[in-house]
Amino acid sequence: MLIGKTINMKNKILIFVKVPPPVTGATLMNEYVANSKLLNDNYITKFIKISYNDSLKQMGKWRFKKVVLILFYYKELVKSLVLFKPDLVYFQISPIGLGFMRDFFFVLLIKLFNVKIVFHIHGKGIKKAASNAFRKKLYRFAFRNTITICLSNSLTYDIDTVFNGKIFIVPNGIAILNINKYQVKTKSVVNIIYLSNLIVSKGIVDFVKAIGVIKQKGIKINAYINGKEGDLTSQELREFLVSNNVNDVINYLGPRYGEDKNMILRNSDILVFPTYYENETFGLVNIEAMQFGMPVISTNEGAISEIIDDGETGFLVEKKSPKQIAEKLELLINNERLRIKMGNAARKKFLEKYTIEIFEQNINQVFNTILNNEK
Repeated sequence: MLIGKTINMKNKILIFVKVPPPVTGATLMNEYVANSKLLNDNYITKFIKISYNDSLKQMGKWRFKKVVLILFYYKELVKSLVLFKPDLVYFQISPIGLGFMRDFFFVLLIKLFNVKIVFHIHGKGIKKAASNAFRKKLYRFAFRNTITICLSNSLTYDIDTVFNGKIFIVPNGIAILNINKYQVKTKSVVNIIYLSNLIVSKGIVDFVKAIGVIKQKGIKINAYINGKEGDLTSQELREFLVSNNVNDVINYLGPRYGEDKNMILRNSDILVFPTYYENETFGLVNIEAMQFGMPVISTNEGAISEIIDDGETGFLVEKKSPKQIAEKLELLINNERLRIKMGNAARKKFLEKYTIEIFEQNINQVFNTILNNEK
């Protein structure tokens, strides 16, 4: 027996998360968690990194290869639960559709081993799906005796009919880039960027139409679209630009990543992200733009109204409203002082709330609270 000596035993956490591909806000944040030095230093961690190698069009669809991978991950989960014996399982559960049904059986397996589960919800749609009585029972069983992390207070409504336990709020974050590269933008011709996949409900059509309104008023601008093909192909987009007579002011860049994307953001002045995507929750593009001192024009979808302070760090417009987008663009284009003021406020808010360091600290605090049974 040891007397007068304290043994510091770290808790064991199994991090069971989806990582790219495909590249989405959720998979990127999961990768941050898996690679976090803070978490790896504070806990004994084991990872099961899930990737089904889906394209955006394949997400939510079953394929034979995916079924094989699911069976493999079941096997890995069983091995980890038996041999690693975690004190906590951190799991990004899919909220709806076939993804939820797949994840339900992962959850069932974890519950059989009587291990604490913390769900991190990066999507939405549970409230709507739970209007079906059978699905509601599945959700209630899955969420029973668990803890949940939501991206914002405005998203907690989505689980209020199936979960009445502890909810933690942890906004997403991104890495801080070289501060020396940040510059206040003053120029005669304003650069406007749309940064998202070519998905109609992400607002790409509204963006194009709004730029058309600006062009008709004789206001000189440069506009850019950066994103992968979605339900619009690159050819269909180019044809749409021609039909709206904006192909001379909007340049489709294709998908750009890493430093190429950062260079685009560095040279841009305003981000337009007029999403009405049904499962939109956070929109990492908003905080990417804020880091570069850009005001953002977006919509009240998911957590965006908590990220963008209307009239202070950007503007919130009605969904499917190219006219309103054009009005806010014209205001920012013609008022350089306002544009710079909003951009500075956006960057300040980013540094205060949406860095990856703050995200990691928040996740660490959640784990610490759960494992120490703090109230």
